[in-house]
Formats: sequence, C-alpha cells, structure tokens
Amino acid sequence: MTNRDFYPFESREASSLLLIPLRVRYKLDCVGIRLRLAHWQALTHDEKTQLLQLSTVTPQDQGAYRDTLIRMVDRLGGAALVEEPMTGEEGWRTTQRWPDVVVRQCEAQHLPLPPLSKWQSLIEADRHALFVLARSNHSQTEFVAAMAMFCGG
Repeated sequence: MTNRDFYPFESREASSLLLIPLRVRYKLDCVGIRLRLAHWQALTHDEKTQLLQLSTVTPQDQGAYRDTLIRMVDRLGGAALVEEPMTGEEGWRTTQRWPDVVVRQCEAQHLPLPPLSKWQSLIEADRHALFVLARSNHSQTEFVAAMAMFCGG
C-alpha cells in the first residue's frame, strides 16, 4: 500500500483498513455495490489490500472488481451484498453546480463555498470523497480538511 491509496485527511482506522477507505468506497459506488462494514472487517488484510488496489477504470475492470468482491463475500457466508446500480445522477458526478449536501456542510462548518470552478476541476474520485464526507454525521473534521486540500483555504 502507498500513500496514494489513502487521502491524508482520512482517519487512522481507514488507513489501517479497519474502516473502509474513501478510495474503496468510490470503487464500490462505481461498481454499484454497498459493502457492509461487517463484511469489510471480516475480509483478510490481503483481500482488503486487493480491493484497494484493483482498478475500476474500464467496464472490464468494474466487472472483474465486482466478481472478486462477490467471491470474497460469498466465502464469508451470511448476508449477501446489496446492489446499488449507478444512475449517472450521483451528486459527485454533476459538475454544473455544487451538490446541496456539500453546500449545507460548508454552511454548518462556517466555510465559504469555493468558486464552482474548484468543484469542476476535481477528478471524480475527489468529488466523491467530498460528497461522502459531506453526508457523514461523524466526519466533519475530515470534511474541513478535504475542503482545504481540494479547494484551498
């Protein structure tokens, strides 16, 4: 694993793979699967590392990622994975405006909303990270750090 596998503002629990890192959460959303924390924590360290490092860039990559994840979770038994297919309307994919959840979190944290061009200049994975952190009830410190990293300030 490298520093590129984690955002510098992520908690130690994410960088130690106890919690699901944002980069894996992005990949899960790209392949349309919600992974329960209990499933994640039951995976071996090697399996978690594999999920962190596998690509989801192409449709073939996404299919392979899904297949790998399904095999890993099937081995665990218990509840099946929850499918959440992408619609193309996900808030982090829209670049015409700031997502409402990010605007509300900025207001709650007393952060000025950066120019829209900042949001538009981010790669999709970084927009996803901000979006996810903005929705979280417990990641305000990470949200503020992510805004500073991605948008300056």
